[in-house]
Amino acid sequence: MIQLSTTTRKIQMVTGAAGTIGVYASWIDLSGTTITPSEAFSNVSTATSTDIVVSPGASTSRRIKFINIDNASSTVTNPIKINIVDGGTTVLLFSAVLLPGENLVFDGEGQWHHHDAAGADYVYSLSPWANIGAAGTIAESIPRALCGEVNTSALTSGRLTLQAIYLWAGQTVTNMTFWSATTAAGSPTNGFFALYDRNRNLLANCANFTTESWAANTAKTKAMTTPYQVLTSGLYYAGIMITATTIPSLKGFTAITNGSLHAAAPSLHGSSNTGLTTSLPNPANAITTGTTSLYVAIS
Repeated sequence: MIQLSTTTRKIQMVTGAAGTIGVYASWIDLSGTTITPSEAFSNVSTATSTDIVVSPGASTSRRIKFINIDNASSTVTNPIKINIVDGGTTVLLFSAVLLPGENLVFDGEGQWHHHDAAGADYVYSLSPWANIGAAGTIAESIPRALCGEVNTSALTSGRLTLQAIYLWAGQTVTNMTFWSATTAAGSPTNGFFALYDRNRNLLANCANFTTESWAANTAKTKAMTTPYQVLTSGLYYAGIMITATTIPSLKGFTAITNGSLHAAAPSLHGSSNTGLTTSLPNPANAITTGTTSLYVAIS
């Protein structure tokens, strides 16, 4: 519960971008033994400060029960701040960056919830593994501390290989890193790293790194031509395609003996389109499940 106990206190929302933000707030007013419920609607389309719960009247305590702030824009990402204001004093209560379709809720238990476009809660306290990647890493397909660094032979020249990775709404995929193992690339001619969604739609990719060398036991980090901001938490695929006389081996897990568990929908790892050279498919073909898992890091 948030309480406004004087005629100078109010709740204010600060929008950081010009978009379409809808706000609903409800509260009860207590004045002596009289209880009066009330509500307010706001629609904001500019970067501005808006009073979303105004000050109560004299001798009245306004107890805020619920606030919903919805980013109704389909294109604009909007930084939102919620402040309690008393005259010249402003205190920040909560802030979040709302991607298109997301909302922010203050519930009846006094908790703030940031929901992604699919209605799922953002998780701000991630697992212990979330922050042990190399410097700058925000997501890994395999926790670095657990990766066996096995010399996998998952690639074939000109074939797209996809590795599942979990990403959180709000993360920005700027770079992708794969690690070679004991075999270096020999006479490479084309190469791409890419991000696909769970339906294998192409979301982002690096520029073709053509004849760029790739030594053994070496990380290769490539920047996406356009960074991709994740809209919905869930499973994505990191893609890699190399054409070369000798394909590099990659660090990952020991090959499994069957693959049926990997193959259960959604598939965790495998191959897709073949015969590729200077471009990537969109969407990619269905995955033929492989028996390894590759280490991929997102930064």
